[in-house]
Amino acid sequence: MRSVEEGRERILAAARDLLEDDDAEGFSIDAVARRAGVARMTIYNQFESKAGLLEALFDSLAARGPLGQIADVLKMDDPLVALDEYVGIFGRFWTVRRRAHGRLRAAALHDTELAAAMNARNERRRRGLAALLRRLGDKARPVVPRADAITVIYVLLSFDTFNELAGPDRTPEDVVPMVQKLVRAVLGIREPGTGNREL
Repeated sequence: MRSVEEGRERILAAARDLLEDDDAEGFSIDAVARRAGVARMTIYNQFESKAGLLEALFDSLAARGPLGQIADVLKMDDPLVALDEYVGIFGRFWTVRRRAHGRLRAAALHDTELAAAMNARNERRRRGLAALLRRLGDKARPVVPRADAITVIYVLLSFDTFNELAGPDRTPEDVVPMVQKLVRAVLGIREPGTGNREL
């Protein structure tokens, strides 16, 4: 059983590296198999399809990144601090293996099964936002209806937003303070943020 798990991890590591490598051949089951040093059928036995491999890869990126901190952030005593930290988590997450995230997003445009799986995973972001807004109560006076505010902030915390704001010279984590201010503006919060940051 351990060797199966090790083989799975070797395949996922090869897939991550392949998505990051500008000089690599295109992303395919064959390319991942060559890089991992396994047979093509081994990948199909482990993941069933290319979409299954990409879903597992997305989950692997999440497990290795800062998303594991979300539960602790949602329990923080101060919901405003929790909100800022929540934004920061996504800035860090999209920074880790940024190129791989971008290529996974591109792959989802051409694969409805992968797109549906990634959308289901991204819905967790929306649920976390809804929980934070409930905790904020009257401290938040959104400039749009609350349901719309959640949708706007959900978009602000997406890879595409962080990636575009970062551009070629910054990381998504670098733009976290800007996104924090935008989120607070959507929520009508004019109080100072964590530390000495102000809107």
